[in-house]
Amino acid sequence: MSSETITLTPGQEAALAKIVCTVARPGGVAALCGPRGVGVSTVLAHVAACDRLAPRSIECRDVATWDGGLASGREELPDVVLADEAHLASEGALGRVLAACRRRRPESSLVLAGEGRLLTLLGRDARVEQAVQLRASLRACTAGESHDLLAQRLAPHAADGTFAAVAATIHEIAGGIPAAMIRLADLVDVVAAARPDAAITAADVEAVHRRLSPLAA
Repeated sequence: MSSETITLTPGQEAALAKIVCTVARPGGVAALCGPRGVGVSTVLAHVAACDRLAPRSIECRDVATWDGGLASGREELPDVVLADEAHLASEGALGRVLAACRRRRPESSLVLAGEGRLLTLLGRDARVEQAVQLRASLRACTAGESHDLLAQRLAPHAADGTFAAVAATIHEIAGGIPAAMIRLADLVDVVAAARPDAAITAADVEAVHRRLSPLAA
């Protein structure tokens, strides 16, 4: 995933800054958690592209595949490991991947990222829980954050004074979940491109949602 075209919300920016600070030194361990669609993978993409970490090697790894490699003795690790979907890890896997990071010299830094079950897995392994130096969480956007996130995509298509209503409608339909809002905004953008002489309204958003969006299913 390219991070260059993705605008971060304030919450995502805060999580990014904290994670980068934690993994900038060898052996740093951070946990990033949030419900699907709030931008966990987006934040990881920005971590991987962060200039501050440029001197360090960074890889995104699937925990299940990585854990299988550990069993066969393959432990070639980068300076920073980004473990997305870590909530899908099997019992004991997080402890094994942490141990692999600790064995490396210098130690690999580690970001464990995923949905709510990740916190449960951390709580089941005292070694991993104690090793985590930072816990960052992501949430749904506020109405104001949604307005800012959608401005670049849809403001040019809305008539004067109507964009606020357009953004508010998308925010309400998507429940403030960034990924869901962007999907709906992209569908609205397609409609706007097909009729460049007509401004998009909140009623248009409702119509697109009902007819085209998988969110309506």
